[in-house]
Amino acid sequence: MTTGRNDHPGAPLDLTALRGRVGIADVEAFYRRNSVPRSRRWWSIAAIVAVYLTGQAVLIGAIVPIAGLSPALERSVLYGFIAATGVYAAVLMLVIWRNAARPTRIERAARANGFSFDDRGATSQVFVGTLAAHSSAGFVTDVLVSDPDSATPPGPFAAATIAPRLDRPRRRGGILQIPLDRVTPHIVLENRHGGVLGTLGNRFRAAQRLSLEGDFDRTFTLYCPDGYETDALYIFAPDLMALMLDLAGDCDAELIDGALVVYSRKPWRLWRADGFTALLRLVGGLESKVRRQTGRYTDERRRPGEQVAAPGRRLRLRPSTGAVLSGLVPMLFAAFGIWGLVTGR
Repeated sequence: MTTGRNDHPGAPLDLTALRGRVGIADVEAFYRRNSVPRSRRWWSIAAIVAVYLTGQAVLIGAIVPIAGLSPALERSVLYGFIAATGVYAAVLMLVIWRNAARPTRIERAARANGFSFDDRGATSQVFVGTLAAHSSAGFVTDVLVSDPDSATPPGPFAAATIAPRLDRPRRRGGILQIPLDRVTPHIVLENRHGGVLGTLGNRFRAAQRLSLEGDFDRTFTLYCPDGYETDALYIFAPDLMALMLDLAGDCDAELIDGALVVYSRKPWRLWRADGFTALLRLVGGLESKVRRQTGRYTDERRRPGEQVAAPGRRLRLRPSTGAVLSGLVPMLFAAFGIWGLVTGR
């Protein structure tokens, strides 16, 4: 087994735990360490599935005799359904156990490399940015956080899987946050090919769009506050734009509240060695360059005690077409109903 990175700076990642054996006692110990509610433990989910499938089998057993089939055909249908249900139940139980063992393995690998891990966390308590503000009561899963005092690369970061909810992206994705030394204006890179930010209810006002040239403008739409166009070009110099295209060309990103936040359309897949290392490569590739580009930034518009003037702290939003229609259509129905009651028509 290789040595953890905290013992020898620069040592390779120790990801052997991702392939290690996990038993019931190991999973239960993980639940206790992380105070996982009983309703989210594997045996609770397995029990719910077992009760559902048993009830379904009993229902079929009661319905089949009513169909008027011959006794031989009736037995064939019933036994065939029971066999299919048994196979389906076995597959479901394997999936439930796999999903229970994965966080335990990830936690082991995280601890071996000087990171902390939690299977679930409140979005707004871990992350800043548009998504965290949009779903302040929501949760993220597979939360991986580096030790801020560690001298080994990569530097401080937090990463997690975005869980789909009604007020969040419809698919699972990844979120990565890298703290910076300076607070910058709110600058957003929205992926033109579909990303996480585009699935939220509000959109950024088109007047804040800054057109750039080349492949960057074909991949990202850059938004910056009014009057901060020169600042955005200073930060996103050509070399940083090229790096974003190379490392995060399928992601959204934003500079906000002294951090770089990257949104991936796919989760980080920390249960796989290649997924774990890909995340750390992304952190290592972006961190030093973004820190260098923002390290000397100063907002000349700021007042004493401010790092960024109020107009630059947040982009202005507009409701999306879907958000407008989702509110307008019910209001039209309500207005039509009230009109009918008043006029008697």
